[in-house]
Amino acid sequence: MPDVTLEAALPLPPDQAFDTFVQQMDVWWPRRGVFPYSFAPESTGPLHIRFEPQLGGRYYETFLDSSEYVIGRINAYEPPDRLGYTWRDPAWRSETQITLTFAAEGSGARVNYEQDGFADAGAPDLAAYYQIGCRQTLSAYVAHCQALYELEQLS
Repeated sequence: MPDVTLEAALPLPPDQAFDTFVQQMDVWWPRRGVFPYSFAPESTGPLHIRFEPQLGGRYYETFLDSSEYVIGRINAYEPPDRLGYTWRDPAWRSETQITLTFAAEGSGARVNYEQDGFADAGAPDLAAYYQIGCRQTLSAYVAHCQALYELEQLS
């Protein structure tokens, strides 16, 4: 079983939910919270967090000083069903693997999030913290999807 598992119902269909996760991450990603959600060095601040939406594409953060940190790489890009990418903290000895699957559920979608590999990364005790932090991050994504849905209903 993966170290971190989460799921959520979304009001958007799978194709729109997938695109929103990948294309709008820079909008919905929480930059503040109980846990820090940026790899920005203390000398600068976060600017953008983005995917290069293709197999092998970077998952990276850009900082106010124009420097970047490549958090990981996309290793599964199967819109609108599945997105897989790596996540690595610079202090870890290896990366973890994140997989999201999107499935139709009623008129919306269900997203399943899994992250695994904390033991290999040398950070087995962090899985419990990531379970909490990823829940907060996923909640921000769900709230963004809900806002998009509600705005569409006004049109």
